[in-house]
Amino acid sequence: MKITNNRLVSERASEIVIQESTTNKGGEITPNFIIIHFTAGRGAESSVAWFKDPMAKASAHLVIGRDGKIYQLVDFNLKAWHAGVSRWTDTSGLNGNSIGIELDNPGRLTKVGDKYLSWFKKEYPKENVIEATHKHEKTPTYWYEYTEAQIESCFEVCKLLLQKYNIQDILGHDDIAPYRKNDPGPIFPMESFRSKLLGREDDTTDIYQVTTDNVNIRRGPNTEFDSYGQLNKGMKVEFIKSENGWSFVYVLEQPSNGLEPTYGWVKGTLLSKI
Repeated sequence: MKITNNRLVSERASEIVIQESTTNKGGEITPNFIIIHFTAGRGAESSVAWFKDPMAKASAHLVIGRDGKIYQLVDFNLKAWHAGVSRWTDTSGLNGNSIGIELDNPGRLTKVGDKYLSWFKKEYPKENVIEATHKHEKTPTYWYEYTEAQIESCFEVCKLLLQKYNIQDILGHDDIAPYRKNDPGPIFPMESFRSKLLGREDDTTDIYQVTTDNVNIRRGPNTEFDSYGQLNKGMKVEFIKSENGWSFVYVLEQPSNGLEPTYGWVKGTLLSKI
């Protein structure tokens, strides 16, 4: 991909970029930040349709589907309405200087019996649901995983934006509107994602390797939770957070058994920092 006239342009068949248009936008900006969101919607196309509706009074520069497909609604040098009431350090109202990227994801789920439901009552498969505690909360709740294709597309887009514009930092909506917003949530690997893109010295501080074979990766932080599969000795994982001696990790190497999802909980004593 490349950026031409403040728009994404695909250069390979594997890169799918769809240009859309919305009236939900403002005047020219100089982008200094990238803000990551989840859509809390039914799907990428329905979220795009909502951002195109004047009644929404909301928009984003990009929506990234679970298959990695990218929809662009607003030029990068124009204001999108994604941040709302927001502040970071001495800057307030980040719509005026940031690029908003929405990842297709229903957000927080509610467990009803053995079902996991979104706010709009759609059921999601339990094998893709993660129990985790948001950094601004104390109680674990349920979240729907992001896909590898989404994170890869988001990473590639952010890399281009960093090359093109004077981007100072990459933040979550929950960073600039804490306690009011909870996206992109606890299972988006924000710290490592940010450090890799910005080239910070702590780029590898959160990388661990598995110390033995047949290590279970689970849906929650104890042995009562189902195992998705097993990791083998030497496999690398990205540390996201810890809870009660368990580590919530992102698997950096695809296991030979085709383990899905790539997020889960591992007993902390079975990991060693690289």
